[in-house]
Formats: sequence, C-alpha cells, structure tokens
Amino acid sequence: MEQKITTSTCAFGVAGTDEDGFTKHFEMAMEAGFSGFELCFNYAGETQPMIRAARKTGCKVIAVHGILNGGSCSPDPAVRDASVEQAYRYLADFAEFAPCPIVEHYWDRYLNPEIGRYFHDAVGKLLEKTESLGFLFCMENAPYKPEHNERFPNVAEVAEFARSYGENRMFMTFDVNHANLHEDPVKVCSDCAGLVRHIHVSDNHGIREEHLIPGTGIIDFSAVLSALYRNGYTGPCNLEFSFPKDVTPNTAAYRKVFDFMKAIQLA
Repeated sequence: MEQKITTSTCAFGVAGTDEDGFTKHFEMAMEAGFSGFELCFNYAGETQPMIRAARKTGCKVIAVHGILNGGSCSPDPAVRDASVEQAYRYLADFAEFAPCPIVEHYWDRYLNPEIGRYFHDAVGKLLEKTESLGFLFCMENAPYKPEHNERFPNVAEVAEFARSYGENRMFMTFDVNHANLHEDPVKVCSDCAGLVRHIHVSDNHGIREEHLIPGTGIIDFSAVLSALYRNGYTGPCNLEFSFPKDVTPNTAAYRKVFDFMKAIQLA
C-alpha cells in the first residue's frame, strides 16, 4: 500500500536556534518529495525558530515528539509533577498543529512494579493536559538497552499500557528501529493492532539503536510496513533517521532517501 512519505526534523542536523537552517532543510526535503514532518524533541531548548520556519515554508506538520523524561517514574510526586509540567509546557508551544499525534517515550524500564504505577499516574496527568490541547497521544515502544535499563518492555506491554487508559484515548508510535533490536518487528505488529497512529522508520544492524538511513542496515522494510498496514495503520511512512557525519544533507541526499522508500512501497 502506497502512503505519503514524511520525515522527522532530526535528519536536519541543525542547531535549535537556527531558523534559517530549519527553513532551508524544510524546503530541500519538500523539494525531494517529503510531504510532511515530525518536529523533533532534540531542539527542545528553543522551540520558536523551528515553529517559525514551519510556518514560513507552509510545510505539513504530521507529529510532534515530546520531551517527557525519566522523572516521570520518580517515587517523589513533586519530581513526577515537574516532569509532566515541563512536558506539557513544551507541547503547548505546538498547539497550533493539533490534532496531530504527539510522541512520548515509555520510561517504565525498571524491575520494581511500583515504579510502573508511578509512571502510569504521571502519564495519565499528561494525557489529560494534552487532550485539552487537542493532540492525539501516542506512546512509543521502547528500545532494547540492557546497558542502561533494568528490563525491556516489549511492544505488547506498551500496547496494554495504552489500552489501560480507556478506548480511543491513547495510541502508539511504532518504532521499527526499536522493535528490531529484541523482537521480530513483523510479528509484533499484531500485538498493537488498531493502536498505531504514527511510526518511526530507520535502520540498524539488530544490535543497538542506530537511526540509520533506511537501506543501510538489515531491516526488511517492505515486510514491516506491509505488516503495519495489514494491522490497521493508515498514516504516512514517517522516517526518523540521521545522515552520516560525512554526508552533507542537501536536496539530492534527501531525494535519495525518499526514492529508496518510494521503491519499497511500490515493490
């Protein structure tokens, strides 16, 4: 099934205060064929230059990546509340782009189930706030990082978490790169059937989270995308990659990535 191809601004590699840089990259990526953009949380220090550039170019904003942090799992209610408030204030800056999806990380990666209850409480508060802004809340499946986290929450767990808030309140962002690290990304698409409203597409070699350009790792994107669409996903094919350090992003570089994904869709 052919879908629109979009990308995250993490591909741009520009400083958060560089409005001209954002404008230039929005324009190059659109010229290359990309039809929309996820505004990336990497630039959380300063939101306005990216927002002004998006307005200036008239680009389609298809998602906003949030900044909810590990404080959302803290035993201290004040720390959890501060994490939620910071995440909400950030997202409020992007309210003009609602009702697009917003993406938050799944932070319950601990052995202690009490921490999971803290996280559930914190996310519930953020969910209520983002609903007032009109956003579609999407929880992203977690990466496998045994060197950093006590345990790995699989796609099925994140799907159960999303469903626990009630019907049609929370959805999922399916990150193909994350799923490929410790699960079969094709098989687990059925675990979150009907929940996925947004996706992240990048490549890796099956060992660590790399965010490589699709086609430079080992992931079978044709099979994964087919499984996602078969299990109810209808949104754009949204990329979340970074160019290698030896590549200068320009229109030709963006077009090469776009053409690869287009060929995958048409295969």
